[in-house]
Amino acid sequence: MDIDVVPLWVKLVFIVSCSFPLVLAYLDNMEYLRKYGYLEPSDGRTGSLLSEEYYKEAVAKFQRTAGLPITGQMDEETRATMRLPRCGVKDTDAGTGNQARRRKRYALHGSKWRKREIAYRISEYSRKMPMSVVQFELQRAFDLWADVIPIRFVRRDYGPVDIEIKFVTGHHGDNTPFDGSGQTLAHAYFPQYGSDAHFDEDENWTVNIADGVNLYQVAAHEFGHSLGLAHSDVRTALMAPFYRGFDLNFKLDRDDIMAAQELY
Repeated sequence: MDIDVVPLWVKLVFIVSCSFPLVLAYLDNMEYLRKYGYLEPSDGRTGSLLSEEYYKEAVAKFQRTAGLPITGQMDEETRATMRLPRCGVKDTDAGTGNQARRRKRYALHGSKWRKREIAYRISEYSRKMPMSVVQFELQRAFDLWADVIPIRFVRRDYGPVDIEIKFVTGHHGDNTPFDGSGQTLAHAYFPQYGSDAHFDEDENWTVNIADGVNLYQVAAHEFGHSLGLAHSDVRTALMAPFYRGFDLNFKLDRDDIMAAQELY
């Protein structure tokens, strides 16, 4: 059939059906950039008012944080990185572009603890493993930091504590809901906001195996936030935003140690 005699409504349906997935992908990308601090919150709701230059700048900042080629283009490698499991804390210091930031790869939030003993409580446990295993893995994650800074972490089941830890799902009272199994694994607050750590109970939490999500490694990352460390743009650092999978030889990167020791 000659394209010129195809009814107008058919042409419109074809155009819309081809464009709709692209529009959805664009909106998903904007929501991701908004969620993790690269765009102002309002930009996720007013995409039609977002300039192309501002959008490219946000993409470039994300690429810098992720250690990707900085093109400002939403290419397949960038989209694939956005699909990786990661921490739910915003990359608020991502790619500021100044010399100090480039020389010092790690980032500090600016708040810290003024004490040498920090108490924590696990108020809601994971159902994926015994309580004793959760306790052991979380203490081990705290001790990873205690080995390089002069702070002691103690678990208390009663009385006042500095850090409260919960395994929760979906909306759980802090305006940063979890998204089910997949992208956002956990999040934690910086010292000035209380340092509490929340883990998404919809994840398949595991220990010492490649399957699932390794609790020890994710907890160690989140407790870095509880100490005042922001996300690093060093890909090998624990404080990089993305979960890299189970690592039998997991340890702090030099970048993590330098950040913690500058704070404490």
